[in-house]
Amino acid sequence: MYPLVESIRAEDGHFFLLDYHQDRLEHTFRELYRRLCPWKLKDILLELPSKGLFKIRFLYNDSAYSIEVLPYTSREIKSLKLVDIGEYTYPHKWTNRSEINKAFEKRGNCDDILMVKNGLLTDASYANIVLFDGTDWFTPDIPLFKGVQRAFLLDHKTIQTASISSKDLTNFKGFQLINAMNPLDSKRFAPVEGIE
Repeated sequence: MYPLVESIRAEDGHFFLLDYHQDRLEHTFRELYRRLCPWKLKDILLELPSKGLFKIRFLYNDSAYSIEVLPYTSREIKSLKLVDIGEYTYPHKWTNRSEINKAFEKRGNCDDILMVKNGLLTDASYANIVLFDGTDWFTPDIPLFKGVQRAFLLDHKTIQTASISSKDLTNFKGFQLINAMNPLDSKRFAPVEGIE
């Protein structure tokens, strides 16, 4: 019923990156439905409890939407399994993640996967990746999905893009997964040796 979703961070009564979510919503409408988005997120999102961290799922199709409010706890990711995804594409935030889920099943004993396409790193199963070289943070220049947190960090020049293959991992000290729910914490990262 709702093939698309925006996952929005809300903490202590505040929404995060709402302008970026709105931009993506409007872009999706233009690309998929060939018309303007009829909704403004800031006008329709529910009021939240004043304390706590929540994941707001804005589920939608071309004419209707539904909103879910879920308590949220971040997962700690220390290990990633490199998984080749062939020619798979994920340009929009679909609710159908069956191909990503199939790739995730190949993680073995790792916490998550790091999908590889055409020999280059893309994303983890639910997040963009950033890699730290000891001085700067980098993210793959061709991600599977252009997340809002990634866009925000690029706009603020906190991270930069690079073409990164699996053999380039030796140039980095650590990694972190980022998405709308998990902002960059520049003081912590998992060792890059956790990527296999």
